Amino acid sequence: MKQILIIDDEKDILKSINAILSEEGYKCYEAVNSNDAINLFNSHKIDLILLDVWLEDSKHDGLQILEIIRSENSVPIILMSGHGNIDMAVSAIKKGAQEFIEKPFSSERLLLSVNRTLEITQITKENINLKNKEIFDYQFIGTSPSILKIKQLISKVGPTSSRVLIQGESGTGKDIIAKEIHLNSKNSDGPFVVINAALLSPDNIELELFGSKDANTTRKGFFEKSENGTLFIDEIGEMPLQTQAKILRVLTDRNFNRLGDDALIPVSCRIICSSTENLDKLVEDGSFRKDLFHRINVVTISLPKLIERSGDIDLLVDHFSKVYSNLNKLSIVDLKPMIFKKYFDYKWPGNIRELRNVVERYIILGDKYDDNDASESATVTKNVISLPLKNARKVFEKNYILSQLERFDGNISKTANFIGMERSALHRKLKQLEINEEID
Repeated sequence: MKQILIIDDEKDILKSINAILSEEGYKCYEAVNSNDAINLFNSHKIDLILLDVWLEDSKHDGLQILEIIRSENSVPIILMSGHGNIDMAVSAIKKGAQEFIEKPFSSERLLLSVNRTLEITQITKENINLKNKEIFDYQFIGTSPSILKIKQLISKVGPTSSRVLIQGESGTGKDIIAKEIHLNSKNSDGPFVVINAALLSPDNIELELFGSKDANTTRKGFFEKSENGTLFIDEIGEMPLQTQAKILRVLTDRNFNRLGDDALIPVSCRIICSSTENLDKLVEDGSFRKDLFHRINVVTISLPKLIERSGDIDLLVDHFSKVYSNLNKLSIVDLKPMIFKKYFDYKWPGNIRELRNVVERYIILGDKYDDNDASESATVTKNVISLPLKNARKVFEKNYILSQLERFDGNISKTANFIGMERSALHRKLKQLEINEEID
């Protein structure tokens, strides 16, 4: 059942819209001001918002609420007004509204807008999922024994609720394995939320994970954002010990409470973790809790290096060639002879991610991609390998984020969406890496 939030300062209109939509099978929530609206939005899984522009006795008007919600969420919004004009409609659309309807409107007009917006949103979501799957579902392309074993393991563990630990070198596709497990789970329609444990500050970890509540607002943490879905904790080996203790408590008790609120909230998400570090060794060193290790390590999936599945490289090259040729509207070219010649006996230290980047560069640059270009990836990798782990990670993260920002012309929202981060988290990461932001 789709859930709709109706925001209007006129109670008669609220009741009328609620009655029309409820009769069509929608679950509706009503709010008369911005505080009520934001609280309802944060405490329920809202599929669509009907939002009046003018709200009396409200801290924020409709356009301001639109901006607040749009800064953190992509839920579709239909704006309503009895004093609308073309300029207002254009402004609403520019700020992220899907539609603008003028009061008074008929029940037929309302239902047409609601049904059309929900249908378009669903189609868009499905297209994005298909595109993401086409681009990133590369680790399952292959016939090597290790990949066949992983496929079989995912088919068995996916439909269960068991916790999974994914281990492997950087670039082997740990995040993709996690997403595939999610897509094979009973919660596949729910959210897939990714957090990087290395970025969780001990100072605000409880706020980030569990959210907060006061007299006016409720803020969801990662566990609530993952409700009826999957929470993927990436690089859990980097998590500080005091943070590990908090995670352990949640996994043990299967509930938590928001900051400022005594009410216990059950954990309704599946937990998947990953690490490039050897967690067994970290346990021995005392930098990772043994009890937490046993909690998250119900099922272990170990990903091979690309060189250990070298027989799959030709299939991967063909796949990436097709994907990036289609994305760039270019003819598909057989790159295997060129790549195998230039990279004969190469160890691919960056694993599948490095191979993907090489293919993409060939597709984009074509004949301009010479031997110097081809050796650049190996040179960068060699230089990074010479650094301590902490410094190497910082160099890689900075180069990666700079590349993605360039890809999306400095657009923070698009970049954050592509790399799987919250917009606010990306801002923090840019500041941490001393990257000058181009604010969209």
